[in-house]
Amino acid sequence: MQPPHRNAFEWEGLFERGAIPVFLIRHGQTSWNKERRFLGRSDVPLDEDGHAQAGLLTDALSAIPLEAVYSSPLARAWATAVRLAAPHGLKPGALPGLTELDQGELEGMKGADLPDRYPDFYQAWRADPTHARVPGGETLAECQARAVSSVLSTLAQRTTRGPVAIVSHKVAISGVLCDTIG
Repeated sequence: MQPPHRNAFEWEGLFERGAIPVFLIRHGQTSWNKERRFLGRSDVPLDEDGHAQAGLLTDALSAIPLEAVYSSPLARAWATAVRLAAPHGLKPGALPGLTELDQGELEGMKGADLPDRYPDFYQAWRADPTHARVPGGETLAECQARAVSSVLSTLAQRTTRGPVAIVSHKVAISGVLCDTIG
């Protein structure tokens, strides 16, 4: 099923003007990632390992002549982006559309507790994860639509075609990748 925003922004139109190398990067680790907690909009910072991961990423991409770095404004992504941008003399641009899936009432809960605490949602998610609404949150389709729109509109405004890094979150990045490959 094609996402509803596909008619408004077409990847093909962007590529016709010349490819822009884009690095889609997930932020470094947080304590909630390690504890397998639902982490959406809570502004949980990177943990020690997450900062180390951001350093390794920075080293790995230091030879790439990045022209821009964009990031979700959430602390874990922003810290990763700031670290990545520094050797290139860049400052990240904040893209609110890149924030993670709104986990609503699930925020902070351990994933293993989901079937017992939200059995109806769990069944709906298993049946149709794209359109099942997180209690008090959003659907995967909504997260995908805003993340794709954010990336495409940002890339469409670029006047140069040099490499760009985008730092975001697992679900938002997954949505962009799924849209890209159709």
